[in-house]
Amino acid sequence: MDLDAPSSAATLMAREVLQNSWDAARDLQTRDSTAPQFMIEFRFEELAGEEKCRFVEAFDLAGLAERLDATTEGRKHLGLQPVDCLDDIGTASRPLRILKIVEHATTGMYGPWQQARSRMYWALVSVGYTVKSSGSGGSFGYGKAGLISGSRVRSVCAYTCFREQEDELDVTRRFLGMTYWGQHDVNGSNFTGFARFGQSLERSLDTIVPFENEAADDIASSLGLARRSPHEIDDLGTTFVVIDPTVDPSDLVRAIERYWWPAIVENDFVVSVVDYDGTQVVPRPKRDPVLKTFIDAWDIAKERSQPDRDRERFEILTANAEHAPPDVVKGRPLGQLSLVSNLEDWSYADQRAVPNGEVVNHRSLVALTRGPRMVVEYHETGQAPPYVRGVFVADANAMDGQRSIDDYLRQTEPKAHDSWQSRIAEGELDPEAAAIAGDVTRTIRRRVDAFRRGLKPAIPKTEDVVLPYFNDVMRRVMRGEGKGVPAPMSEVRPISIVPEVELEVASEGMIRVRGYVTFTLTDHAKAEEHLVELTVSYRYIEDDRIGDHAAVQHFLENAPGFVRTQESRLRGILRRGVPVRVGFVTEPYVADWTGRLVVDGVFVDSVPAGSGAR
Repeated sequence: MDLDAPSSAATLMAREVLQNSWDAARDLQTRDSTAPQFMIEFRFEELAGEEKCRFVEAFDLAGLAERLDATTEGRKHLGLQPVDCLDDIGTASRPLRILKIVEHATTGMYGPWQQARSRMYWALVSVGYTVKSSGSGGSFGYGKAGLISGSRVRSVCAYTCFREQEDELDVTRRFLGMTYWGQHDVNGSNFTGFARFGQSLERSLDTIVPFENEAADDIASSLGLARRSPHEIDDLGTTFVVIDPTVDPSDLVRAIERYWWPAIVENDFVVSVVDYDGTQVVPRPKRDPVLKTFIDAWDIAKERSQPDRDRERFEILTANAEHAPPDVVKGRPLGQLSLVSNLEDWSYADQRAVPNGEVVNHRSLVALTRGPRMVVEYHETGQAPPYVRGVFVADANAMDGQRSIDDYLRQTEPKAHDSWQSRIAEGELDPEAAAIAGDVTRTIRRRVDAFRRGLKPAIPKTEDVVLPYFNDVMRRVMRGEGKGVPAPMSEVRPISIVPEVELEVASEGMIRVRGYVTFTLTDHAKAEEHLVELTVSYRYIEDDRIGDHAAVQHFLENAPGFVRTQESRLRGILRRGVPVRVGFVTEPYVADWTGRLVVDGVFVDSVPAGSGAR
């Protein structure tokens, strides 16, 4: 269980919406050295009485309610929840909840609307995945997911202000509303479910485009939004309105703290959340005892504090010769890794139940970060004590014309930006970037394993071990006291299993296991031949237990008629006096990892045979 975790809707909003706004602010800072610090406010409000009526009329929410009643499909088909504000949209006394997301000092969503070159079009209308510039956090196309999931009626609007652009003169503000429902039918007519709130072009009544300039200002004012001026740099940016929000203020604060603490502690920007009652809450991740441990590791990674040799570590990770792509020099810095522990507290914490009876599953975690300073992922690196926590900061320096490691890793992130992927279908990912991602995560795992081993107490010397109960039992045995216990009966095995295993170096820091397993019917087999299923697999040992499978290639010798039934299983006839020899070789794996050969022989046409593991 992830204790006190924010909801998925709050997490998506905190990650995607804030990331898009932060990218736009960094863009402005690059373009204008006078740009002030980026600020963003999430303001939750309740509208009632005349205020609600004006908003409902301006955004035509009553029309949405009528459309919902006229559809032949249900709410679930449209993507709506069982209950939302449309149920009582005409009741002025029932408050309407909205969320205003107000940016200050970003570029705004500039660009000509024609030919879909506007950032507003990418952010609100486009369905595809639009990649941003190098070093940024995400995509304008996917960012809308954080807004859509945050609205029970899947309706949002945006009022944006930007400086005049060379490719579009005389336009500096736009306003557009969007509703994102599923495809549906009304009176026999089919609709896509996507609706725009804007103005109709004279030449085509079917084309809805954003309100611009003074018209955009007027619509924004009618919805209770503060007007923006392109002549005030602090006014540059966008105000989003999320109708009937699915997230609550405290939930959103937790999500912001959990995923944006690196940027917050670095004072990159100011973010605040205002509750429905007007209470302002500023995320303070240092007050969270768990996040504080990651922040301590961050300070070590940034070389602001020196690591305690007994319980902390700092390393600069470098590219591995085997896995780095050709244009990445061996030994090139990948980034900074710092690890921390607390042997008197959470490093040896017991699994404990919380009030609702669920169990907290402790893990060793490393927060993966890049240039935007959002936590991409809390990467799990172990499930057994001693638990450690840490931070990896990707190197952002380009070398000799090469891209930065930060940029390589950015390309491996999926649309949710929540992992660095090293294995994706061919053609979907830059192979060089995938190789870097794999190199980074493998190296982190090796360093964490080595750090954890160093934290474990040393095994006592034989002469220092005292076993009072054992000594007492042995004294009684030597004196002949006590009742005897029959020796255990040896297990009867109708199938003999004999493994031959050797370890070999695959490359620098990598090994593989190669060998043979011979299967033979013993004298205990009742028939001269049996249909059998043979298993030869190799499993990694993770935290003193058998973990994931390693890929294994098999080679059959003297085994006519045997066929593969699963990845590690073979089926065929085993005859007395005719041994079957199965050769195997594993994929290369990190030399620090531990593995185990697991072999088995089972009668398919009779009772299971004996089995064994090496």
